[in-house]
Amino acid sequence: MTADTAIPSEIAEEAARWFAERDSGLLDDMSGLDAWLNADPRHAQAFAEMEIIWSDLGNVAGSPAVRQSLAPPPMAMQPPRRFVSRWMPTALAAASLALMILGVANDWPTRWQADAMTATGEQRSIAMPDGSRILLNTQSAVAFDYAAGRRKIRLLKGEAAFTIAPDRTRPFTVEAQGGSTTALGTRFLVRAVGNSSQVSVTEHRVRVACPGGHGRTADVGEGQSIRYDDAQGCGTLETGKVADADAWTQGFLTFENRPLSEVVAELGRYHKGYVQLIGENVRDRRVSGVFNIHDPVGAIARLQASLGLKSAHLTDRLIFLYG
Repeated sequence: MTADTAIPSEIAEEAARWFAERDSGLLDDMSGLDAWLNADPRHAQAFAEMEIIWSDLGNVAGSPAVRQSLAPPPMAMQPPRRFVSRWMPTALAAASLALMILGVANDWPTRWQADAMTATGEQRSIAMPDGSRILLNTQSAVAFDYAAGRRKIRLLKGEAAFTIAPDRTRPFTVEAQGGSTTALGTRFLVRAVGNSSQVSVTEHRVRVACPGGHGRTADVGEGQSIRYDDAQGCGTLETGKVADADAWTQGFLTFENRPLSEVVAELGRYHKGYVQLIGENVRDRRVSGVFNIHDPVGAIARLQASLGLKSAHLTDRLIFLYG
């Protein structure tokens, strides 16, 4: 791996979380961080980049202007003074700025390739020239390749819902992470998650060609979903999950007995800021519920109240939850 290898966004975000905990003085046991750094060379690279950014931003993060921009309005922060006093404002500002800069840097290759892209919390409906429609979810990007005999969309990141106009002479195919989904009906969703993709069909059916040289295809019918990746190819067909996969198109997310860390990570895709969970016992708390994607801060407040957690805010852009 070379020094300029692009760091996946999920690794950059995890590096920022470890960085914020360590440099805020809240990481009493370094064994977890050491294990994470040793688990993958990219982890160490991402953390090293965070250190460099910290150094470069030291003067900026500590400036009165930045401190003032992150300061809460009067009475907005009400956790115990003992707890807040341990959190150095400069460290939190630098960590949040580093996270944003890493995110923007990692996004540039996508921006160069994309024909359409959404920002955090944004959804965008795109009318294609053949009458098909694409609904892009938050933090998503697509590239178009329409030509004689084909209609091809590349999902560069995130997720999208596709409503297809019939055209027997030009198949409609969505490529994502080495696999492809060809419409045999009218509506389906594709989501790129980490190194895998999930395809969910709401109307009729699609044919999924798996990556990884396995040569396998799978027909996925209405109400079914399938996940694939380069290592395993296609997974097994599943039922009962399509409604959850489609919920974002109606403005909400649903969770059933999911760890809080997973729920917060998903809500974080719609939040123009940063939410940090402090403590493994907090991350592993189980959550079931329905949440409005257009009010992620309100959803975080609901989670805090229902789970009996405490919080510290540096405005709504930087939220820490702890037990």
